[in-house]
Amino acid sequence: MADEDQIFGIHAVDEALRAGEPLRRITIGKHREHDPKLAGLIAAARRRNIPIAFERSADMRSPSAHQHVRAALPPFAYTPWEDVRSLVRAAKHALVVVIDHLEDPQNLGAVLRNAEGAGADAVVMPDRRNAGITGVTRKAAAGAISHLKIARVPNIPAAIKALKDDGCWVTGLSLAPGALDYHEADYTAKCALIVGAEGKGLSRLVSERCDALVRIPLRGKIASLNAASAAAVVLFEAARRNDVATDL
Repeated sequence: MADEDQIFGIHAVDEALRAGEPLRRITIGKHREHDPKLAGLIAAARRRNIPIAFERSADMRSPSAHQHVRAALPPFAYTPWEDVRSLVRAAKHALVVVIDHLEDPQNLGAVLRNAEGAGADAVVMPDRRNAGITGVTRKAAAGAISHLKIARVPNIPAAIKALKDDGCWVTGLSLAPGALDYHEADYTAKCALIVGAEGKGLSRLVSERCDALVRIPLRGKIASLNAASAAAVVLFEAARRNDVATDL
């Protein structure tokens, strides 16, 4: 249906249940009705009075690798941009991930999974020329989306300026000449990490708004990491620095 999203896969559906997402119904392949791996998921759904349907495998019209489990829920409710700004202004330490036009939903989902795993406070992304929160994104994020505040904005450079006005130090992932080794950057206090599109990197206007550009030194023969892998490296370094700063 046009007014709902679909989540595919055991782990994605289970995480949505744990997060209290408003699932409308869960559909499971009939051959898995008594599968012990699904017992906890089925019990949790029944406790919340979420309808469960068991269908023949041939009727499960969804991606082939969905493990014969799917859930329907209302379209993702994005967090208002001003709510993210209020959160940042009120925080002593904050970690915000800003997406600069990442169009592949699987890559976006992987970045969101890493952001949530590193304890990011919020994610900001453009409302055009960027993947949205869909069933594909939710599956790639493996449940992380259920725990994240995600805002969409019409203009990323303007959003970066606003985050700087709210006290964020803005660091962009970049392969540009002169970019710092990511170990040398400052991630303490309030930090916004900018992640660019696969292959294109950060746009010119976004790069110009950054306080610092950082790169990840590679020891092998490949030229760069993908967006999600690069984001993970720097996100967990930023989280580690903030943990140290908080303990001082």
